[in-house]
Amino acid sequence: MLWLIAHTEVFFPVLLVGLILLVEFGFRIRRASAKPSVEIQSVIDSARDGLGVLLGLLLGFSLPMSLPHYEQRAQLVIDEANAIATVEQRAQMLPEPLRDKILRPLPEYVSRRLEFASSDLDQPATIAAINHAKRLQEEMWQGTVLVAQQNLNPVTPTVIQAVGQLSDLIEQRLAAAEKHIPAAIWVVFILISSLTSFVVGYTMQCRVWLGMLVLPLTVAIVLSLVSELDNPRAGLVRVSQQSMLRLQHDLNMQAAPGR
Repeated sequence: MLWLIAHTEVFFPVLLVGLILLVEFGFRIRRASAKPSVEIQSVIDSARDGLGVLLGLLLGFSLPMSLPHYEQRAQLVIDEANAIATVEQRAQMLPEPLRDKILRPLPEYVSRRLEFASSDLDQPATIAAINHAKRLQEEMWQGTVLVAQQNLNPVTPTVIQAVGQLSDLIEQRLAAAEKHIPAAIWVVFILISSLTSFVVGYTMQCRVWLGMLVLPLTVAIVLSLVSELDNPRAGLVRVSQQSMLRLQHDLNMQAAPGR
């Protein structure tokens, strides 16, 4: 089910059609049943109104649940770009060949981090990009060890701190990418939406297409948007990588004269 929710190009039409069918099912059950008394009709209308209020509250709280996850992922991209730029700037103050041991892997490291953001976490290419970035970070860390051993000066601690932060950001971005709205909450969203759609159809005394479409379409739009924000790797809404792309361009421009 989580795969379906994450891919809104499938989730949206499936949810929309499913809710419309539930409205139609409720309407047909109503037509096949005996006409309820005024008291029973009042109870049914009250149930419909109560479910509508509950569904509105759930949909209202759904966006604040997913938006912080999206904002955290976007901020971590900026933080990682700044951290890599800091490594590049501080490594410039080191003498050769120690400087090259840290600067040389940086362009490839940025490329691997961009690959990490380009596909689903369970894709082999994403896993390979994570492992490759960790190897490059370890290579840069070994360079800082040589710096500490051979050229200990006031700049050395700042370089060590900057390179060490890269490893932390790899894990932070991976943890943020794995953070999603729990499946149990999605089950509640879908169950309440389904029950409300059925009751709305059951309260209709004649088929009104506008009434049959408004609720399913509203729910499908809102929950699809929540899914997009909660799963920015699979849908139309993506976390911007502009900070990393600008950094990649700058590093390539700096490396070009030396080629």
